[in-house]
Amino acid sequence: MIRAYSIDDITALFYEGEADDWGEPAATLDIEMTGYVEWKTHWIRDIAGEKVVSRGMVYVIYSRTFNHKDRVKIDGVEYAILDIHPGKDFSDNHQELHLQ
Repeated sequence: MIRAYSIDDITALFYEGEADDWGEPAATLDIEMTGYVEWKTHWIRDIAGEKVVSRGMVYVIYSRTFNHKDRVKIDGVEYAILDIHPGKDFSDNHQELHLQ
């Protein structure tokens, strides 16, 4: 069901490790995909358990699991992932990402 609503272009910036010997950050694995972006401000608890404001949610269907060090780029703007939930859909496994 969620696949029918996946009309927004998203770039997933998957975290690929810590900085190298010279202090340069490791390159990210950038993957273009589609998803559903819902811009709605609301309170959530982040990974540290603190109450923070989320700007919106992204619903994505992808075989690789997102983690909190990954980032999402929408319309040229990068967003940190504050919280991740597995989606509840009968037809597709998806993830719900709360953005900073």
